[in-house]
Amino acid sequence: MTKPQERRFDGRQADLAAIHIAKKTLRWSEDEYRDVMATVCSGIRSSALLDVTGRKRFLAHLQACVLANRGGRGTKVAVPKKQASKGLTGRPAKMWSLWMQLADAGRVQHRTMASLCAFGERQTGVARLEWMTSHQEDLVIESLKRWLERGE
Repeated sequence: MTKPQERRFDGRQADLAAIHIAKKTLRWSEDEYRDVMATVCSGIRSSALLDVTGRKRFLAHLQACVLANRGGRGTKVAVPKKQASKGLTGRPAKMWSLWMQLADAGRVQHRTMASLCAFGERQTGVARLEWMTSHQEDLVIESLKRWLERGE
């Protein structure tokens, strides 16, 4: 009689499950999710291809985004109450994600929605993310991506 093959648990499945739960919580589309992953994880667009370090990095980023959407409970992330109660989706969620990546890299001093809105206002002249047109949102997203790529 042959013994069933023992499975070694390395945490990979738990990490992948947590990543997908966070994606569902954030209500990101598949494209948004993969774009954020590619930005955070050096071009990798599938969580199955992430190594341990990549999974941990991406999961930490997703958790920061989830906490930001919930009003920063349990962290020092400050979000105006109006935006926290709505939850971010679509392009504003992508802007927030890029802003958190810049904060993680030490390139922005304040991890707040107010700081992101101030940046967006300097770029577009519009004070709130939800008031921006799609063209203005694209301008802010591309500016944040270029800033992240520059590595200042």
